[in-house]
Amino acid sequence: MKTVISIDIGSTWTKGAAFGLAGSGLELLEKTSAPTTQDNLVVGFSEVLAGLLHRERHTPLEQLKGLSEIFFSSSAKGGLRIAAIGLVPDLTLQLARLAAMSAGGKVVKSFAFSLTAGDVKELERLSPDIVLISGGTDGGNSKYILENAKKLESSRLSCPIVYAGNRAVAEDVLNIMKNQEVIVTENLMPEIGQVNIEPVREKIREIFLKRIVVGRGLAEIVELFSSQPKPTPLAVFELISVIPEFYPEWSDLAVIDIGGATTDFYSNTESCLETDTVVLKGIREPKVKRTVEGDLGLRVSAHSLFEMGQTYIGDRLREEGFGLKDIEKFVAAISGRIDYLPELETEKIFDRILAEACVYYAALRHIGGWKEVYTPQGKVYVQIGKDLRRVKAVIGSGGFLSGEKSVAVMNIPLKKLRNYGEERKLLPDKPVFYRDRDYLFSVLGNLVEKYPKEAASLAVASVENLSQKGEDHD
Repeated sequence: MKTVISIDIGSTWTKGAAFGLAGSGLELLEKTSAPTTQDNLVVGFSEVLAGLLHRERHTPLEQLKGLSEIFFSSSAKGGLRIAAIGLVPDLTLQLARLAAMSAGGKVVKSFAFSLTAGDVKELERLSPDIVLISGGTDGGNSKYILENAKKLESSRLSCPIVYAGNRAVAEDVLNIMKNQEVIVTENLMPEIGQVNIEPVREKIREIFLKRIVVGRGLAEIVELFSSQPKPTPLAVFELISVIPEFYPEWSDLAVIDIGGATTDFYSNTESCLETDTVVLKGIREPKVKRTVEGDLGLRVSAHSLFEMGQTYIGDRLREEGFGLKDIEKFVAAISGRIDYLPELETEKIFDRILAEACVYYAALRHIGGWKEVYTPQGKVYVQIGKDLRRVKAVIGSGGFLSGEKSVAVMNIPLKKLRNYGEERKLLPDKPVFYRDRDYLFSVLGNLVEKYPKEAASLAVASVENLSQKGEDHD
């Protein structure tokens, strides 16, 4: 039996698993983890790898070379930080954000139309890993693109700039930004309504491999093991994409991944139900979609989660017999100690409510909605965003949801979203809830490029059906 090792370097923990590969199947042999060493990511990686290879914890990395096939990913140090610049917010800017997130990035800021002097200063302050420029169909609007190119040329930005806008002015953009590193790729929206994300995703991944890895301190791993890393969210995205290819019964699924710093929401389902009474506003979103929320997390982002999520958190606390003041001390404690695990029953309730809030707000931002509009021809529904009503399976992943054996943490917030304002959220109708029982999705995602069927097979086999536990989940 061949042994394959996959390691994911997260913001809080570095997680690894050893798999046995026999015939066409993967078998989980063992798992281990260690705190991520932010000052030098290689240290935590080495500790995990040594454990999986049954070597001493501090074995030098070079002595572990050649003992197994190695795959790895990373979202440490904030992950892949991307700034998006587009034209119309409902079209090209929305598409730029989708492209960035599907490539495994986190959009730290987005800008529409013409950049102001303040916008440029904000970009410089944020110092993103990549700036993504989109806008204008091929042969269409070019005014804002050329204006923004001139402003970025005179900025102090030092990161690569990916241009994925109007092809007719691509050469002009290159000529204007001679002192910047500009990478031109195909237009994200060459024609109105035509979505073209894949070329942008590929360019972002190339930049991650060639340049950003060096900045993350991972070049030593690449050199020793001849293994190219992936952004962790891209690894999970590819796993979610490939599962229905081999297992059609798992078409129409969603995955919610709560981490210490972010909450990721993935869906694999057609984005719009074609009917005479539904009018889609904005772009038709891709079948496989990822959104990431940098203000929603259970440790690093706990304070921002508490500040922005007080409506939901306060409501749930009252239902449990508490108030917002009761949870403040707990939020302060976990924000300062990312490895903190609740011990008291009260703390466990608080942690669960915070996790529910992550699900609630991540779903709110990921899932589309519609409003009733009356026309001379009768009532129609105007849809904005993605329709998830056909989703049959919702899978919880990440440290918290992988360990949570109740449907409540996912089910309660989704139920509450059904009564969200005037807009009807297009939520899964009657999903079956699962958990990524062994917390394998990120490490299995690393294997998809070489072992797609095997990774998909073990992913399906390793989820646990929570809806069979007799809880109300309608």
